Amino acid sequence: MAFITFRTSIAALVVAGAATTGLAALPAVAAASGATSASAMGTASGSCSKGGPYINFTAHYHNSSRYHVFTKFSWTIGGSGVRNKNNVEFRVKHDNRLGHDPIYWTWKSPDNIRKGYSEVNSGTQNGGNPVPRSGIRVPKNKAAYVEFKAVFDKRGTDPRCAGHTRNV
Repeated sequence: MAFITFRTSIAALVVAGAATTGLAALPAVAAASGATSASAMGTASGSCSKGGPYINFTAHYHNSSRYHVFTKFSWTIGGSGVRNKNNVEFRVKHDNRLGHDPIYWTWKSPDNIRKGYSEVNSGTQNGGNPVPRSGIRVPKNKAAYVEFKAVFDKRGTDPRCAGHTRNV
């Protein structure tokens, strides 16, 4: 209840401030009440490395009233000696806390991911299935995360690493 009172007090101060400066009060109230939008965009990231090569991975999502909705996945591959036939694989999961984590969606690249920045979204045709237009939906009562793996293209043996994002 204190949170509602606090927000109401801030809105009242904004309206009072607008009235004393000659500004219209209605936009100030709308801005104050829209500050806690349920559909705000968010990101969850992770990284891993193996002997110099690395991947920095980011999952882009928003929360609807019932779901965590993942809409884009991006990563950067770097490090000395990394060439342009890397492999990336990732899975959207939820943290079951009792053992096996259920998989909601998987993406596997072909053997052609270049060093640098790449992304997968609803328009991506490279490799595995593109992100559905409606996004990958995980119920909000589940702690969702993305597990990722990379195989780095280097001379000799290709190093590998795996990681995951934080739970959302």
